[in-house]
Amino acid sequence: MKKSNVAVLVLTFVVTIFSSSFVQAFELVTREMMEKEIVTETDLIRTVDNFIVLFDTSGTANDMVPGRTVSKIQATKEFLKMRNSWLPELGYNAGLYIYTDNKTLAGSFHELYGMQPYDRANFGAAINALPDKGEGPAMLRPGLSALRKVVAGLSGRTAVIMFTDGRTSDTRGPKKPVEIAREIAEDNDVCFYLISSATEDTQEKLLEAISSVNACSRVIPLHRFLDNPHYLGGALFTVRTTSYARLRPTTKVVGAIADDILFDFDSFAIPERYNDQLDKIGNYMKDNPETYVVAAGFSDSAGDPEYNLALSKIRARRVRDYLVRNFSIDEDRIVLLWFGSQNPVADNATSEGRQRNRRVEIAVGGI
Repeated sequence: MKKSNVAVLVLTFVVTIFSSSFVQAFELVTREMMEKEIVTETDLIRTVDNFIVLFDTSGTANDMVPGRTVSKIQATKEFLKMRNSWLPELGYNAGLYIYTDNKTLAGSFHELYGMQPYDRANFGAAINALPDKGEGPAMLRPGLSALRKVVAGLSGRTAVIMFTDGRTSDTRGPKKPVEIAREIAEDNDVCFYLISSATEDTQEKLLEAISSVNACSRVIPLHRFLDNPHYLGGALFTVRTTSYARLRPTTKVVGAIADDILFDFDSFAIPERYNDQLDKIGNYMKDNPETYVVAAGFSDSAGDPEYNLALSKIRARRVRDYLVRNFSIDEDRIVLLWFGSQNPVADNATSEGRQRNRRVEIAVGGI
């Protein structure tokens, strides 16, 4: 899907989050730059073929989101409405299910939008049908069991976005939630995005264990997920910029762009030559507490795809750890995404191309 936009629209994706253009280290973008017309060609690259939303309607979903005056069930429902309003229609198959025992809707696994081609209007109607108040016990184990049947007939990669606090009232059955999740991941190309509102250590450990069934799965705290749209965007698509107009610097800062950080083969150690760039980013974030960073890890195509995906995750983490350790940046201000060998910026058939693909792309937002 290609579009031609002026520079103001470039900032919609945090100054072209995943730009394939090279710039000098960390560079600020100013008002006059953005007032000039800049024609940019971008592709939205679908990273999964299917997505499934599992919605929690148990009684604990009535608890307030920490720091807010809204319940978890109301906040997540409104979040889904807002994200659905701009999600690009890239040919996904989608499903929306309630997996907890809500008496208003029959059964502990209720289909509101059965797996079918994603349609914004119809999916939005399904979101509107979600209850505003939770009731009944949490059903994590049977919910995962029912999920197995949904994903069994799907082809391609599937993102499972599951809202949960890690509780499971139903302990019957021979298999535990982690075992069921592992079997699903082994039999299907599935990535779990566990949107966690867990408050107890046991619940947090359970969700971490489920997210460890493969390299692409992860746990995202609910408050971070609600505050930053890039978590959902990164789960379903990424952005590739293929052209970039020349900009003229002035005084008012409205954005920032940075060099890709390139890594040696099979390495996640940040080369020292990037310390100056990361120091500039760290100092800028420290001086501008409203800003945040999106760090996206990639690898070349050599070797096992699952290993490369895990390696790209560690590379993104190392960038986060550098900023946290050296500049005391709050982790909530650093969004991590990782894609393995997806979306190469150069030819993997050459050593030079593979070097450019072993990277972490950095974008600074909130400016």
